[in-house]
Amino acid sequence: MKLLLHPLAIRIFHWILVLSVTYLVITGLYLHDPKGNLPFGLLRKTHTLVGMMLIINLLGQIYYYSITGKYTEVLFTRRDIPNLRSFFRYTLFITANHPNYGRYNPGQKGLFTIWVLAIMLSGLAALPHLLPEYASWLSRPLGGLMGTRVIFYAITMLFLATIPLHVYLVFTEDPAKLQAMFSGYLRQEPKDKAPASERTDSR
Repeated sequence: MKLLLHPLAIRIFHWILVLSVTYLVITGLYLHDPKGNLPFGLLRKTHTLVGMMLIINLLGQIYYYSITGKYTEVLFTRRDIPNLRSFFRYTLFITANHPNYGRYNPGQKGLFTIWVLAIMLSGLAALPHLLPEYASWLSRPLGGLMGTRVIFYAITMLFLATIPLHVYLVFTEDPAKLQAMFSGYLRQEPKDKAPASERTDSR
């Protein structure tokens, strides 16, 4: 039996996020400390364009989850706090049974919430660089242009540290959910269907 876990819109948002963040991290690190003969100007322009794509993608996600009312499935809320104990007990292999948290577990929802805030902060930090004529007063609350660069670097390190954690949480919960991010569907055995080892011969 196949269960639709990730509709097409969610899959599109997810893969735009993956590709955008990957490109921004790689080019951002290079622009921070350029070495070699790569075209600096071209990389800077494409870095800016992909950054704008990331912000637009986030706005699309906010709109989608707002009109569907499913934002509680991806954002960490107070209702997830009581589930933290069972979540940590499972991910640390203290208990064997995985509780049913719905589409995402509390750890994943916590990461998603942090990522949303980080992307929004990066958008604010990018404004002084996109609007140089207003750079002075736009960057002042963020510590000036140097402060915005520190913010970009910190966000880059945040994604580098948390993406492996996200992948770990996917595999410790159900590796089939990773496949569902490609096809949209999660294969499930019917609950009333016993495993072959437990069936008895009726003859």
